[in-house]
Amino acid sequence: MPDISKSRSKAYLFLLLNTALWGCAAPIIKHSLDFTSPEVFLFYRYLIATFIFFPIFLVHRAHMVNKPDLKKLIILALLGTPLTLLPLFYGLKTTTSIEASILFSSSPIFTILGGIIYLNEKLSKNEWRGILIALFGTLLIAIQPFFSGQGIGSLSLKGNLLILVSNIIWSTFLIKSKKDHADPISLTFLSFLISIPFFYLAITLEHTGLNLNPQAIPGIIYMAIGGSILGFWAYQEGQKRIEAAEAAIFTYLQPAFAIPISLLWLKEPMSPVTIISTIIIISGVYLSERR
Repeated sequence: MPDISKSRSKAYLFLLLNTALWGCAAPIIKHSLDFTSPEVFLFYRYLIATFIFFPIFLVHRAHMVNKPDLKKLIILALLGTPLTLLPLFYGLKTTTSIEASILFSSSPIFTILGGIIYLNEKLSKNEWRGILIALFGTLLIAIQPFFSGQGIGSLSLKGNLLILVSNIIWSTFLIKSKKDHADPISLTFLSFLISIPFFYLAITLEHTGLNLNPQAIPGIIYMAIGGSILGFWAYQEGQKRIEAAEAAIFTYLQPAFAIPISLLWLKEPMSPVTIISTIIIISGVYLSERR
């Protein structure tokens, strides 16, 4: 029992570190995207992250007993990084960082549902009620631009829907990496490495070029080190020690970091619909997790 308790405590520490790093990410990325495109930001982010993380991966690989399945790792790397991040960044560019952080914090809903389907995890009636309430709050904030009179074709609405698509892909990645027992260090490095040609191809298709505005550099460095190396690794280390659904709950805490920064630094407003949606999501989470 003490070993199990110690492992769970480590998981919570890793996941809290991840929550803080990723919670601050939305306003930092939003600010940087005023000076560069999503694909250029992501290309330089993972170029930096790969060079920094490479020595760590080499040391880890030298001590590995069992070599991971490369084919499975490649699929996971594509799901967890480029395929998740492109819709997320395009969505964040056209919506507020407050709405983006709240929407992304709802990704555990999809992870929990995936855990039920693929990992045979069980939910109580209260958990089901809580998930449905939180899902309603998520959909409400996703279509918030429609209520504010921006119309069904508004960029903000499209941005919010792109973030929901990103949530579904990210949740698929989390469930599959949990089911496949992926090695966190190997998966982290391969995710970085595979992202470089992927985002370079996106730059080529968008004809944006590799020119980089200096004002975007601090955000890129933060995401390369804090968001990619520390954040991605910490989540993988945390979630392998506890249930997928429980690990996903920490994502709900990210707006606690994002909202104050967005309000004070970016001067973003919080609409009544956003406030109501946030209360609904929190209520749903409390109902499903109060045990």
